[in-house]
Amino acid sequence: MGGGPDLPPDMWPSNSRGMRHPFLMQINLAEIQAACGPMQPLPDEGLLSFFVHGDGLLLDVVYTPPGALLVRHPMTEAIIEACAAAVAVAAALDPAGEPGVLPHTEGDLVTAKLMANGMLSFAHTPDPVWAVGEPGSTFKALSDERWATTAYARLRPRRTRSFDVATAETRIEETEAGSLDDLTDTLEALERALTGPLAGSGTPQSHQMLGHATIQGGLDCRNEAATAAASSGYPELSDPSQWVVFVRLRAGSATGRVFWDADDLVIMAPAADVAAGRFDRCVLFSG
Repeated sequence: MGGGPDLPPDMWPSNSRGMRHPFLMQINLAEIQAACGPMQPLPDEGLLSFFVHGDGLLLDVVYTPPGALLVRHPMTEAIIEACAAAVAVAAALDPAGEPGVLPHTEGDLVTAKLMANGMLSFAHTPDPVWAVGEPGSTFKALSDERWATTAYARLRPRRTRSFDVATAETRIEETEAGSLDDLTDTLEALERALTGPLAGSGTPQSHQMLGHATIQGGLDCRNEAATAAASSGYPELSDPSQWVVFVRLRAGSATGRVFWDADDLVIMAPAADVAAGRFDRCVLFSG
């Protein structure tokens, strides 16, 4: 997660002007298979690479089959410098300072603003487009790097469970087996099992693939994906049961991750598409 991806040559998604879309994360499916066993409908091998664009609302997913020639893409020098500038600004912060834009001497690489809640908000300035080339020749656009960072993390896969509270409540009401109190106790025990030593308020430190997920206070991501598909001209994908939680990335102090102003990110995909190696109809939600 973060950093630069490993991709086949000329496979980095870009816009019509040749600007590369910011890289979000990459998953080695062979590691998932080794740690958790077969996880249908995921392929057993290959790399999944995720890129955001459209002001962080749209998504590109690139599947690289096993054995493909890969090129290591380091971070651009401009982003390395901007991230170093952000670290310098944070290190020089006066704990007694007033909220507002912070003065610094890092040129136009980055601006920083101290928020009233104590958080630091960083932005590249001006809105950057990094390019390389020689004067008098065509310049090669590198990336729209507004969300890029040199900070990266390597995640360790492990098999666990997720919890569909709404379905469980409905089943208890229909069958009169068990009780809502038992359901609450079970849910709390599950959350405690997932909560790491640095997590707060029962927030799991783990990110997620497959299973069940909700956004924005309890909305079932499968229903949201089906509604989005129907409104986007894919009526054949309007059944919520056709969708799977492809990836859920948790934001906040529990995981040490912040995804611009989007809170958690949930990437949904049609199960049949994933099984067939098709990833162009994935949907990105936040909240």
